[in-house]
Amino acid sequence: MTESDKLLNATCPECRGPLRESSSPEAPKDYLCLVGHRYSAGALLSAHSEAQEKALWAAVVALEEGVNIVRDAATEFTPEVAEALLEQAKKCLAEAALIRDILQRLEPFHTR
Repeated sequence: MTESDKLLNATCPECRGPLRESSSPEAPKDYLCLVGHRYSAGALLSAHSEAQEKALWAAVVALEEGVNIVRDAATEFTPEVAEALLEQAKKCLAEAALIRDILQRLEPFHTR
C-alpha cells in the first residue's frame, strides 16, 4: 500500500477481500483488493449492485430451502415439535417474501 492508498470500509464484490482506493495525480482513482481485482469507480458500483442482488437472492433461497426441509423432516419429531417447526417455517416464508419485495424495489447504482 502506498501513501496515496486508502483502505475502504468495504470489501471486494467478487472475492470479499479488503478493498482499497488507489489514486495518483496522473491517473483516475481505482479500487483494488488483495487478490488483485481492480475496479474503476463505475465498475465498482456496478459490481457492488450485483453483489447486493446475489446476496439477497441467496437469502431467499436459504429461507425457502429451510421450509422445504422442515416440511420433509417434521414427521420425524413429536407432534408438538413438528407443529413448532411448521410455525417457524411459516415465518421463514414470510421473511423470504419480504426479501423478494425488497428485490423488486432494489435499484442498482446508476453512473450514466
